[in-house]
Amino acid sequence: MTGRAYSAVLIILAMAVLILGGILLAGILFPENRVVTPHIDPVGTGQPPIISTFTYAFENCRVTLLVPVNRSVYEGAKKADESVTIIGNISEDTWVTDSYRAMTDDPAQEELYKDIIVQFRKIKAEKNLDDDEYLELMAVYVQSLKYETLEENPAKFPVETVVDQAGDCDDKSLLLAGLLSCEGYSVALHSFGPEKHMAIGVGSRDYQYRNTSYTFVETTNVSYVGIPTEKLGSGITLQSFPVIIPIGSGTRSYTAGAETAYIHDSLLRSKQGAEELESQVKTLQTEIDGKHANLLNLESRMQSLRASGRISEYNALVSTHNEQVSAYNAGLDTYRQMYARYERYATVHNYILDHQYDRKGVYEYIRTNMPV
Repeated sequence: MTGRAYSAVLIILAMAVLILGGILLAGILFPENRVVTPHIDPVGTGQPPIISTFTYAFENCRVTLLVPVNRSVYEGAKKADESVTIIGNISEDTWVTDSYRAMTDDPAQEELYKDIIVQFRKIKAEKNLDDDEYLELMAVYVQSLKYETLEENPAKFPVETVVDQAGDCDDKSLLLAGLLSCEGYSVALHSFGPEKHMAIGVGSRDYQYRNTSYTFVETTNVSYVGIPTEKLGSGITLQSFPVIIPIGSGTRSYTAGAETAYIHDSLLRSKQGAEELESQVKTLQTEIDGKHANLLNLESRMQSLRASGRISEYNALVSTHNEQVSAYNAGLDTYRQMYARYERYATVHNYILDHQYDRKGVYEYIRTNMPV
């Protein structure tokens, strides 16, 4: 090789080194924007599946799910690094969205969703549920799982929540969003960053949450679809607008929002009615007790007069006694009517609160029993 050729080779090699170095340096100084999200690597255990059995109240009966869970998937989820690695300039909304979607839609959980859905579909067919009731069937299942939050509490994969039968707001929301998405519902996670809370939204044309296209679904406790959480357990009020994270591409919506709104309105009206009547009942009770005491005193005096033979004085008090008896009976009748109305309001209010797993039945109960 001539000196000139040798020099040319060296120049080419030097240029290649510079280019490669530039690429590496650019990768260090200007990394590609990406998010490394949690994922499940199933752990081979050779063990039989975990059977998750759970029973809960729904509508006018109790429902039992018996779900076989792949142990290797569950163990893989338990051992997964559930932290999020952010590379480059990524907004918080973006990495939060990517991480929650990854945990909800992790391919290792497809079998889990299918096994649960098979049982839900069987219940739907047996009870002849419509699409709204079917959504509520799944919602009440997740809501009925134990609410549990720990000091060190990263979000759990849905498979963990199913086996543990417990979770906090984001754990339970991921599970419900995954189930509804599998069944074609329009669903999105609602992440409230400042309040550290999560719920879900389901597509709906009525009773929408804060000018979104979704109706609100709380997952931490059994509650009606559509009624927003007013205050969290810590007393914090939801004030921020949530980051909305659509899950899947479903189009089925919730159409019973008008009934839920009616139930919520009835809850407020029954509470107000009971509170207003309670004070009136107490006032009337005091008046009735006073009239009764006066009447007893008068009757005692009249008996003494009669026993002592002072008949003319006794007879002079008869008309007064009759007037007091009439006034007492009228007051007592008014009291009984008012108390009965108060009791109806209180009973309706308590029934609404105690049967939040039965929107359909509660709606009919209110129509029959709410005072007009």
